[in-house]
Amino acid sequence: MDKEENNKHQIRLERHKWPDEINREKKKKKVIIATASAVVIAFLLGWQGNRLLNSIIGNGKNSEALALFERVYSDVRSSWFFVNDMEDPDKTLVENAIKGMLQRNGDQHTVYMTDEETKKLNDSINMSFVGIGVTYMEASDTNMVTNVIQGSPAEAGGILAGDVISKVDGVSTFSSDIPIKEMIQGEAGQPIEMEVLRAGKPVTLEVIRGRVEALAFGEVLEPGVGYIEMKSFGRGLADVTESILKDFKAKGVKNLVIDLRDNGGGYLDAIQDVARLFLDEGAIVYQEHFTNGKTETYTVKNSVALNYKFDDITILINEGTASASEVLTLALTENLGAKTVGMKSYGKGTVQTQRIYGDSSNLKITIAEWRSPSDISINNVGILPDHEVKLPDVFYASYPLIGTSEFAYDTVSIAASYAQHALTYLGYHNGRTDGYYDSATHDAILAYANAETINTDGTINQALLQRMYSSVLYNWNGNRAVDDIQLIKALEVAKHGS
Repeated sequence: MDKEENNKHQIRLERHKWPDEINREKKKKKVIIATASAVVIAFLLGWQGNRLLNSIIGNGKNSEALALFERVYSDVRSSWFFVNDMEDPDKTLVENAIKGMLQRNGDQHTVYMTDEETKKLNDSINMSFVGIGVTYMEASDTNMVTNVIQGSPAEAGGILAGDVISKVDGVSTFSSDIPIKEMIQGEAGQPIEMEVLRAGKPVTLEVIRGRVEALAFGEVLEPGVGYIEMKSFGRGLADVTESILKDFKAKGVKNLVIDLRDNGGGYLDAIQDVARLFLDEGAIVYQEHFTNGKTETYTVKNSVALNYKFDDITILINEGTASASEVLTLALTENLGAKTVGMKSYGKGTVQTQRIYGDSSNLKITIAEWRSPSDISINNVGILPDHEVKLPDVFYASYPLIGTSEFAYDTVSIAASYAQHALTYLGYHNGRTDGYYDSATHDAILAYANAETINTDGTINQALLQRMYSSVLYNWNGNRAVDDIQLIKALEVAKHGS
């Protein structure tokens, strides 16, 4: 949950991840300028930014330590054999030193980000961009669409989750050095020809690029029950949510399901704006506790909750529900008695602030802990749902990237374990899932291959795993009304209030 002070233009083709959770691209720039201005964003707000520099320049011991660093830096810069392989050695060495310092401090949420990494973070939160509206996995020649945003140009053009993007405007995505993101982006209204592999066969589609607003989606799933999926707490989420609530009110919706699964957080301002749609004036949304003993309490201002009253609210959470999503979850459960369904949430209960430097790089540093209205901390603990409901195991299994490796009968591998989970979900297997490739696994693979017209002797390789992963996504998106047992339970709780 971040507090944002400046509007930013967003372009997003990848799902939101915190910068400490991804392998960030290293883009070389020129010089680090040592001026800085305090900008409060990242998960929550803070006001103690100046303490950071004071700790660096305060005493002689720090001066001695910095002198040692300068000597090591000078020796590396002048003598290290590989230094000339760097495009900008001075900047790269300093950036690596800063990141190394932060990575060893035990706080995964305190990170140094280059200007490009900062832009990617902000882009991923606001989720308003010109493009086609897909998320995808770009690894090991996979390029698989993992989600199609509802109401997006991609959905209108016929792209499905599980499709493998093979060509963009006639250019192969497998052989081109151009990232798929750059191949897909363009101006609104421009057509783009995309070839996708669907069940292994090429399908050509035309998609018209357009503006995608992906913060939230709402629909009435059953009479009297509305469903809102919030993707991220970016700017504009409250406006989109209120528009959905107005529609629900007109349709007589009395019970509400809020889906916060895989919502990794966002801006502080968005939390406060969304909270006023549900909570009464003066209700506590969350608290912040600082190391100096100071506590800040944040309450609802300019509430419009009287316009949108619901008999029952149910919240869907999972292990990807983090940060701002956890704040909203606890605010609604503690103030309104909302119920939760799903799996335990991520447990990000700390507060970060950003210091923006002259080259647009920044330091995101933890400065406080946030707590619920009743002063509960969920940091590294998470929120346990009132109703724990687990999806099929394949959705918790990591998709293995095995390159050119192959695994045959009577071997043990992560690849075999994933195949077993996938085949179980798809209805071909009901045996072991521990990764030992036994005869039952072999029979299940051949049955699946026969149904999908795949030529294989049963050997597990990357191509076969890709087809299985694709089949899982196709099946999930085509049968969510039956397979999404978490949502089914949430609807039941919303209707019956328990």
